[in-house]
Amino acid sequence: MLYFRQDRSATAARMARLPAWRRQIVATDAGSIDVLDIGKDAPRAILLITHGLGSLESFQEIAEALEARHPARRIIAYSRPGRGSSPASPGIEADDHLTHESLRVLPAILRALGITSADIVAHSDGVAVAMLFACAHPSMVERIVALSPQVHADRQFVATTGDLLADSRFSDDIARLEAEHLDPDLAVRCWAAAREALAARPDHVLARLATLGAPLLLVQGLNDEYGAHQQMSALSAHVRGPMKWVILRNDGHFPQHDSTEVVLDLICGHLEDIEWKSGSGRIRTRAAR
Repeated sequence: MLYFRQDRSATAARMARLPAWRRQIVATDAGSIDVLDIGKDAPRAILLITHGLGSLESFQEIAEALEARHPARRIIAYSRPGRGSSPASPGIEADDHLTHESLRVLPAILRALGITSADIVAHSDGVAVAMLFACAHPSMVERIVALSPQVHADRQFVATTGDLLADSRFSDDIARLEAEHLDPDLAVRCWAAAREALAARPDHVLARLATLGAPLLLVQGLNDEYGAHQQMSALSAHVRGPMKWVILRNDGHFPQHDSTEVVLDLICGHLEDIEWKSGSGRIRTRAAR
């Protein structure tokens, strides 16, 4: 189990012990980024994008499992700016976090690592980063797996953001997110800024998704406390490309932790499905467990 630690010295010491070939600070033209780079050194990768309060540890279990299942693939996870060991991006306007991450930071990471194309697995508002990037660089994105997407500021999104920030127990709740940050307060500020910006422009992401053509798998926990059903309905109405929608009846907002093996099977099945190269079919299914 990984924890969101308040002891910065202990976290820094543990990070320093990780083998350099597995975790490193990568210099990009958008700033330094905390990166997990495992598997085969290749220009085609599986890219993992965390939720807004995550660090690369949030996807470490999934990354290592994908490495075991796909030994010929390169697996990349990274800590978004201001999270993990990645410093915050300087000079970003408050309403521009998601755009900056998708159009400036992510392309810079891929250039620095020599990656020319990727399958993307993203969680929560990391899905917004993935989709905006895919719309801007369609030739670089093969497929997308969206876990509990948060891309639209509906009423529940706005209310949840306010409730979490006002809750004195918020820091304690973060402990279950399986993330590690050298500066937890900075991580929360970056997360809050991105959510508040989306709340100010609710359709900022959705309005750009008409051109999204990468085959898309949406995975939703039926018990998601953050309104994933409304999020996924909005996506279904705006995305014209091929889409599958899977509901996991026993899971919440973190299906990759609630049902790791089931989610891994879904990810691998989507990445290996050769019949989804084109078309606009929609499939909705319920995974019983």
